[in-house]
Amino acid sequence: MSTQLAVNSNNKNQILAIVTVVLLFVAVVYHIWADWGLVTIHAKQMPLGKVIASIERQGHARIETDIDSSTPVTMDVVKVPLSYALEKLSVVASARWRLLYFAAGDKATLKTGEDAWFGGQHPTDWTMLSFPLGNMIQLDDDEDAPVLDPRQDTYTPKAPAPAALQTYFTEAAQATTAGFAFPTAWNPTVDSTPAGSIVEKIIPKLISKAHGRSDQVFYLTANNQNRGQGGFADNLTQLDPDLLAQRVQDEINRLPPEQKTEAQNNFDAQRAFQATLVNMTQEERAAAWMQHLQDPAFQQGMMNRQDARDAMMNHDQRMQRYSNYVNRKLSATGKL
Repeated sequence: MSTQLAVNSNNKNQILAIVTVVLLFVAVVYHIWADWGLVTIHAKQMPLGKVIASIERQGHARIETDIDSSTPVTMDVVKVPLSYALEKLSVVASARWRLLYFAAGDKATLKTGEDAWFGGQHPTDWTMLSFPLGNMIQLDDDEDAPVLDPRQDTYTPKAPAPAALQTYFTEAAQATTAGFAFPTAWNPTVDSTPAGSIVEKIIPKLISKAHGRSDQVFYLTANNQNRGQGGFADNLTQLDPDLLAQRVQDEINRLPPEQKTEAQNNFDAQRAFQATLVNMTQEERAAAWMQHLQDPAFQQGMMNRQDARDAMMNHDQRMQRYSNYVNRKLSATGKL
């Protein structure tokens, strides 16, 4: 009997040990899964290159920049999404960031173009389609709209297949916040288009259907860079109003419920205002826009968007901003 009790006791201990190991394994896997892609950075005057390398490793993304890698950076974020970390980095580095897709017919051409582009040469035989319009969501009383991940923008091709690949790039550059770079002379035909989906899924599929190669890159560029030299599209008159509306609507649909209703109401009001401009003369349209821009609600929305970005400044930037404000005030009153 004592022998049987000892055996049962050993079996219970073994089962308990196995259960403990399994629970520990599940806990570790859950921890990794829950934190997957989240970024934590504690940087005080750390070289930009090291900060970017850490964000790349944690966010599982490729980041390129035209800013000197030795530039000191001070930022502090804990378990934030990649898009928030990039927004924070762009603020403290006085920069802006974009999601770009580089595409070409073969791997060698793709690498040559990327090396030239990120080396600051901006090859003339490549085209960049990008419409960096910034945050277009208007919230009257809230400056805490989330920083949306451009990889999750949705795009549904409009042009019927077969169609040239650059046709879809032109559509996607307007309907989403992503940009597209490719050899100007390379424009293969896409025989069948995939169903609408998020950018990080549909764009590689489109390029693959055109028998091309592509890379997804987040590009951090200095604020003082000339957009024309950088290849970004400046002619906003090229924008298709329907695609632009699709782009804003997609961003609104991804907001939390408490912000979505307000943003939707403001967007609907904005579209209604624009509809009133259709039959106006050029002078009437200009006057209507001036009056609209002076609307307190519209101005508050713009201020909220700026406040949200300013809130990401580090301590030194805030102190410098305050110092600049005081100096401007003293200068205006003749006391400086």
